[in-house]
Amino acid sequence: MPRTHELKINILSYVYSKFKYPASRREGGGGWLRFQKVLEMSNKENIKYHLVTFRFLQNPIALGIPLTIVSMFQALARTSRMVKLWNIHIILCPIEDPWVVISAYLSSKITNRKFAVFLNSVPYFGLADAPVFKVESMKISYTVLLKNIQKTSKSRVRTLLGAFLWYVAFRMLRSSSTHIICLSSVLADELSKLDMKKRVISIYPGNGIDFDTISSVQLGIAKYDAIYAAGSLLPQKGIFDVIKIWDAVVKDQPTAKLAIAGRVNPEHLYLIEELNCLISNLGLSQNVTVICDPKKGMSQEALWEEMKCAKIFLYPSRKDVWSLVIGEALACGLPVIAYDLPGIKYAYGACPAVCLQNVGDVEGAAKTAIKLLSDDSLLRNLSHKACQYAENHSWTHVVELERKAYLAILES
Repeated sequence: MPRTHELKINILSYVYSKFKYPASRREGGGGWLRFQKVLEMSNKENIKYHLVTFRFLQNPIALGIPLTIVSMFQALARTSRMVKLWNIHIILCPIEDPWVVISAYLSSKITNRKFAVFLNSVPYFGLADAPVFKVESMKISYTVLLKNIQKTSKSRVRTLLGAFLWYVAFRMLRSSSTHIICLSSVLADELSKLDMKKRVISIYPGNGIDFDTISSVQLGIAKYDAIYAAGSLLPQKGIFDVIKIWDAVVKDQPTAKLAIAGRVNPEHLYLIEELNCLISNLGLSQNVTVICDPKKGMSQEALWEEMKCAKIFLYPSRKDVWSLVIGEALACGLPVIAYDLPGIKYAYGACPAVCLQNVGDVEGAAKTAIKLLSDDSLLRNLSHKACQYAENHSWTHVVELERKAYLAILES
């Protein structure tokens, strides 16, 4: 067998058929974007990823769920041949999505290969609208999941099926054969309080910043005083908090402009209606621009161009571990105002251009925004420090650490 530093590690990873590689659009949250970047860099570190795709269908639910299950089992049927053909070492779930967890776990059992899953958040902690869904044991019941999932879905059938899927995936994550890779020591610490301590690997930094590519995007004409962006526009990502913050800013600076950019899933279109309604009710229609195309999504470059048209980045997310979009904002030279979540503090707390506020402190965030927008000298200084920080966080280093994690799993 080759020495560990020479070993080419073959990874079989399950993804949805809509997964785009190489990355061209923000088709999902930070977890999928992270995986896309790792794929681009992996060959340099002697890691070869092989993708198994299956279709994920939601609508209509009576037809979508059965067809998804059929597609998943068709993918599983291809697994044995692929494992032998490519000499697969590890079956990987790149994100804690229940369908992907279930598919990858079953595949590992069928082929007798190591199973690893990347956790971008503590599973189920963010299911409720509250910042953190507290549990005292990993032995979460189906009833507990059901009560929390029903707060985020308007469909009773979807709620019941969603709770069941999460419950099954959760049981698989707790399996003694599952290896957990955390992108933050904050996650590892949370899980160690439960019952996963022996199977948790933490890597830091867990995410990189594509500084060179972002720097190459042309600097646009200033259109906004601030911008907010997220992979998915959801309440737990702060879309309503940012409007409340901007309402307070506008009271001090009546002409201040805010842009909200991101992606919304078809089943969450009602959130955009609620968002526009709130903007109108607060009299902010001339102060807030919503940039969102549910059908086409938004390219990475288009988002960075919009970011470079702003002065500061607002990100009052109530559920996050290691936000890629904060790193992108820093690379665009934007000071960031965010809530003091443990994961964000862990990832970006050392950056002087990241101003952290207590979770839910709309008034404090607004005061910080007003302070930054009123002081050009301070803004220029923090912009320079933002770029310096971003430049020192490369994806190459992230992939090096990922290889070490895989080697640790193979040697376990």
